[in-house]
Amino acid sequence: MSDDEPEVTATVVEGVRVVRAGGEFDPDEAETLGDALAVHRAGEALGVVLELSRVTFADSSFLHVLIDARLRHREAGVPLVLAAPDPLVLRLLEMTDTARVFTVAPTLGDALTAVRRARSDGHPVR
Repeated sequence: MSDDEPEVTATVVEGVRVVRAGGEFDPDEAETLGDALAVHRAGEALGVVLELSRVTFADSSFLHVLIDARLRHREAGVPLVLAAPDPLVLRLLEMTDTARVFTVAPTLGDALTAVRRARSDGHPVR
């Protein structure tokens, strides 16, 4: 995979579904990410972490996928945490004033902790 080719993978780490996204996400590729983030895919996982450190391009379609995933996970009571977002992704969230609606963790480890804490406290993450 080159750095720009979009890639979405999913694994389970410590009982949490971890979706890793990397590369450039145009509208077609954003749909692939949306499929990976579908609430039913979380299954019995404690929650979902979306690791974004390798995203090199993201536009409004990418943002739409994130917002939609956040709404669906919240409705289902499944924590969703964004982990280690690339500065490009952070800038997109800040420019659109949507950063405040997500729980954003600086590292994957911090994101896993946030999911576990949300589940044990019974309080949903943003």
